[in-house]
Amino acid sequence: MTHERNPVGWAGAQDSLGDALRAWGEREGGTARLEEAIVAYRAALEERTRERVPLNRAATFGNQGVAMMLIAGRTHDGALAAAALQQIQTAYETERSGGQQHWAAEFEARLPKAQAIRDRLQGR
Repeated sequence: MTHERNPVGWAGAQDSLGDALRAWGEREGGTARLEEAIVAYRAALEERTRERVPLNRAATFGNQGVAMMLIAGRTHDGALAAAALQQIQTAYETERSGGQQHWAAEFEARLPKAQAIRDRLQGR
């Protein structure tokens, strides 16, 4: 599948790749797989626009935020932690308002950890 022939399918494949890399990265101690996940999610977001597929975009955006949160916690990057928290919060709110309770709950469950990482790294 190529980006040119099937951009929506390609974006879905990039999102799935990001999910797999994020899950792998969560189990590893480093950040390489998580960084790869962020790149895959970024590629998916090029096609998953707010106008075209707002709920799919929110899920991808939130999952990218989760990967960012994990990296921030491992690298002690307060700015990245703040950006990650914002992405997860945005995904939660978008999914909730879009009636996607399952996905809203997934992101809502990530919020306390994201807030704790941000607060710890920013000395709050």
